[in-house]
This record gives sequence, C-alpha cells and structure tokens, in this order.
Amino acid sequence: MAKRDIENKVVVDLGCGTGVLSIGASLLNAKLVIGVDIDYDALRIAKMNLKYSEEMFPNMNVILVCADIKRFNFNADTVIMNPPFGIQKKGADRIFLECAMKGAKVIWTLLGHDSDPFVSRLAKEYGFHLENKGTYALPIRGIMRFHKRRVYRTKVSIYRLVKTSDKRDGVWAESNLL
Repeated sequence: MAKRDIENKVVVDLGCGTGVLSIGASLLNAKLVIGVDIDYDALRIAKMNLKYSEEMFPNMNVILVCADIKRFNFNADTVIMNPPFGIQKKGADRIFLECAMKGAKVIWTLLGHDSDPFVSRLAKEYGFHLENKGTYALPIRGIMRFHKRRVYRTKVSIYRLVKTSDKRDGVWAESNLL
C-alpha cells in the first residue's frame, strides 16, 4: 500500500524496534531509510536483521540511530511506524504522531482500531489529510512482562496521513501533495 510513498524517498522509521519496517522500506527501493529507536537492545537485533537481509539483498540503504524521538529532529519524505498504541501508557502514540508530523510530508502508521477520532483531530491540528486504509487483526507475541497470552490478536487500523499545508511566516500555504 505504501510503495509510492517509499520508493526513491527518504524514509524515517520511528520506533523501529527490530528493524522490520526499515528493512521492508529498503526493499521497496527507498533512497535512504533511517531507523530510530531509544532501545539499544532492540537496535542490536535490528542490526543483526539488517545484516541477514543484506546477505540476500545487497545494498540495503538503512541507517540505525539510537535516539529519543522527542529530541530527534528530521526532515523526510515519509515516516513509517508501528508506535505504542497508548494502551499501556496513555499518550504514547501521540508523541510518535506529533514527531512524525513535524518532520515528514507523508506518514504511514498502525494504531488501535478505535483511534479514528483522536488521529483525525491531531491531523487537522497539524495540517494533514487522514486516510484510514483498513482494520486488521495483528498478532502480538507475548514477550512483555504484562502480556498474559503467548499470542494476542488485536485490531489495528492502518492510517496514511498527508501534509496538506505548511505554516510559513504565520501564513498557511496550501501544498499540492494530494
């Protein structure tokens, strides 16, 4: 679904974890992919996954960065992310969305299926057009302390957000991204 927003683009994967989305974006011929995560252990796994992927697909163009997204300033064509859904820690998803909206023209994200009103309000506030691309059952392996099952299926929505305006010198100027 996101190929046209990734191919030949600079892509940032916020909260990249083990690097799956970063590697996928590289395989879709992104010009450059920057995977960002605060968890050094997750980035070590991402580095191993990238190394294994490069054995099959040389010339992966992925850079992994250990950073707190709240302090990570960037300018990219596209952000891809599977952030925390704000279920365990309320507002965790908002931090990711706001960071993405400050640094990218297009955002692809997975969020809890009931996030439409929240994402719609935030998109409007930041000058983005929101598209809900569908709801899916996402299997989550029980790897965290708070997980009670081996595999938990949760409903998620995939959203595409596109910048529709830029604030410059206090004036809103419509762009032609749509």
